[in-house]
Order: sequence, then structure tokens, then C-alpha cells
Amino acid sequence: MGQAKTYLNPNLMKTIIFFLLRSFFIAALLTGCAKEDPDNPGNPDNPGEVLEELDVTGEAVMTVNIENDLGEDSAEGSPKLIDNDTLTKFLVYDIQEGLEITFRYEEPVQVAAYAITSGNDADYRDPLIWTFSGSNDGQNWTVLDQQAYEAFANRYQTRRYSYINEAGYTHYKWHISQLYGGSEMFQASEFRLFSIPPEEQVVMPFTETDTIRSGELTLLFVNKSEGFPASVKNDMIETFFTNYPLLMQDFNPDAQKTVAFRIEPSYDGVAYVFGGFATYGSSYMTNNPKDIDVVTHEIMHLIQSYGGNSLSWISEGIADYVRHRYGLYNEEANWSLPDYNPEQSYTDSYRVTARFFVWLENRYEGIIQELDSQLRTAPYDEAFWQNYTGKQLDALWQDYSEDPGI
Repeated sequence: MGQAKTYLNPNLMKTIIFFLLRSFFIAALLTGCAKEDPDNPGNPDNPGEVLEELDVTGEAVMTVNIENDLGEDSAEGSPKLIDNDTLTKFLVYDIQEGLEITFRYEEPVQVAAYAITSGNDADYRDPLIWTFSGSNDGQNWTVLDQQAYEAFANRYQTRRYSYINEAGYTHYKWHISQLYGGSEMFQASEFRLFSIPPEEQVVMPFTETDTIRSGELTLLFVNKSEGFPASVKNDMIETFFTNYPLLMQDFNPDAQKTVAFRIEPSYDGVAYVFGGFATYGSSYMTNNPKDIDVVTHEIMHLIQSYGGNSLSWISEGIADYVRHRYGLYNEEANWSLPDYNPEQSYTDSYRVTARFFVWLENRYEGIIQELDSQLRTAPYDEAFWQNYTGKQLDALWQDYSEDPGI
């Protein structure tokens, strides 16, 4: 069999070569005439324009005024704050007069939002009060955002803070002045900065702070719930300035004179005190506008300041005892102490214990004030009851059960 041969048509080859050359020419022409899209982020003709949200954390050089004790290269050193890994964290053992975390850019960069991710444990190390500022020389700062009495309800929780800012700065600074729970030890898992187009900028989360002073007392009313009823707010303020001076006088003249109330929409409970301030669930207070003496109960916890000296049932029992004695709106709120029944125990806490304390006070005048006073100086000792009344606690409860009238 003969060898196969391939024949190429000369005219066909000329046609193919012509079209290939024309394609290369057109491509080169289009490439040479292409211009930068004026709407493209990073366009050198519009260097300060922000057209889409960008995470600009990685463009900055970060420095801190206080490093982790084991150094920046340690497992909890400052680089962990911006490593884009929420499972790591930056930890400082003592923020002293304040922790400053600074971001420096080569050219001005617009930042209109930042995000903080809480650490893996110990919420008392979370940031509570801070400012976020911008500067073009690292010396003169413009405050862009400030937050007070913030709370991270969960571990590894990311909260974002946005504000209005169209200007670019070469320096940004996060200055933390106080930590949740009064701790000196700071931690955070992640911190990110964002450029935001002007038309997309918003102020979030909502915060409105009123500072009210009367005599030596100052109340910071920090409302984080937009639309919170003004009437409820006013009643809460009135209750504070009516009852707090009385409770200081009767129980603890050395109690703190500056108090903060935080109205928190993310908290679905009633109220609590931690870290020297009171948090109120905005939903509860809005839906129960007559239950204002929740304030009386909570400010008694501020007066108590027992540290770890007390048992919970005693602390809560005294706070409800105080609400019973000093409350301004108990009747309107349909709030009262329950009748005694045999299923109860003095450790039931709150109103059950409060009623027992009323019974004790009626028979052993001054006993609750003395108990309160001792718990500020020493851990709870059950011998207190024997020393004050001549009877042990169980015997007193037995007497109460046999004749519970108050």
C-alpha cells in the first residue's frame, strides 16, 4: 500500500494567514486604546474615591502602645488581632491608662466602619468604652466614633460599628479606656477596618447618651434602643434620683456616685448589674412601663457592692426587700411579696426571701442593714444569725413558718 500524502490548498493557506494577521492587529489596537475605567476602585485619576465596600485592614501597619507580655510573636501577640482568624486573639494583661491600637497608611484612606470580634472566654476582658479617631499626622486626632457601655453577649461575636466619614486619613486609632466588668486584662479576637461608599454610609448601632447631674450624683443614661419610650426613661431617671440617695444614706454612704444605665435591645431579660453599671432589657421595659421599680432593685445591687462575699439568694433577697420598702410604683405594677407557703425556702431568693427578711426586720430591728454592712467587708458567715438573734438560720425560718405575719 502506498504512503498517504497531505496536500494543502495554497489559496486556503493565504486566507487563513490573512485572518490571523487581522485578528492580531485588531487586538493590539484595542489594547492600545483601552482607558482606565473612571469608576474602577483604585483608579489613579480618582485615588480617594470609594465605590464599593473594601476591607482595608491589610493595607495598614498596626502598632500598639501595650504589647502582650510574651511579645508580639507570641500566641496572643498583637498581630493576632488582624490575622483574619477569629479563633486567635490579642491579649494584654493590664491596659493601664488605656490601650491604643493605631493603624498607619502610606496614603490617606477613608474608613467609615470597623468590626470587633470578642474573645473566646472571660467576657469581663471585652472592651466597654472606647473612641475611634482619624489623623493625618499621628498627633492631631478627630474623633469619628465613640461607644460607651457596649456588650458582647457571646464569645466570638462580631459587632460592627459604622459612622459617616468621607475624608481619608493616614492614621486611625482605637483607644480603649475601660473594660467590661472593670477588668484590667483586655482581649479581642479580630479587628477590621472598612472603606464605605458615601451613599452607603450609616450610623450604627444606635446610641444616645444623656448625662444628668443632681448634687453629687451623676447618671449616665445610655440608650441603645431607638424608639425607647421617653416616659419610661423619665420615670427611670426620677426613680434613680429619688431612691439612690436614700439607699446610700441608709445602707452605704460610700457607694459610687456616678452610675450608668444601659438600655440594651439585644438583652431579652429584665435587668442585671455587672461591672458597676445596670443593664435593662429594652423590650421588657417597653412592654412593662409600670414596672419601674426594677430600677430600685438594680440600684440596690450597686449599693451592695459585695464583690464575692455574698450568696445569690441573700443579695437578691435584700434587693427585693429594698424594693418592697422603697419602691415608688409597686402598686401600679401589681408587684408585691407573696404569702408564705410550706413549699418555700429562705434560699428561694427574690420576693420569697425578701418577705422573710421583712419578717426578720420587724422582730430584730436593724438586722438587714447589719447583714448588708458585714457583706461589704467579709464573706458571708452563717454565724451572723446566731450572733445577732441568738438563733440559727433554720430556727428562724421555723419561727417564720409558724407565724409568718408581717
